[in-house]
Amino acid sequence: MKKWLAAVMAAGCILAGGFGVAHAADWYYIDADADDSTWFIDNSTVYKTDGMARINVKVNNVEGYTYIYSVEINRPEKTWTEVKATVYSQSGVALLTNNEKQKPMKIEKETIGEEVMQALWGK
Repeated sequence: MKKWLAAVMAAGCILAGGFGVAHAADWYYIDADADDSTWFIDNSTVYKTDGMARINVKVNNVEGYTYIYSVEINRPEKTWTEVKATVYSQSGVALLTNNEKQKPMKIEKETIGEEVMQALWGK
């Protein structure tokens, strides 16, 4: 009887722990930049209108660090504004987070920013 009760309690703990809310990222590869860092956008975080978009962008650099940026893109003005940035170690530990909104940066032609805009809105 004690073994049965222990088994039922263990199964309950496993099931209870398995039904939490999880938000899986849906990373879409964009391209590699001149420094061989690979760039992705998270399709599960995309919110866009005709004039703007809010997305998460991930950059994996050659040293093994991962940067995840929450950005706002202004389509008519072709600007990119970092809203939040987090740097992760090779083992996935968050090393640094910046929650300070940065100044908008102009998206230049033939850059990753332009490729992100094309992925979001097409040509």
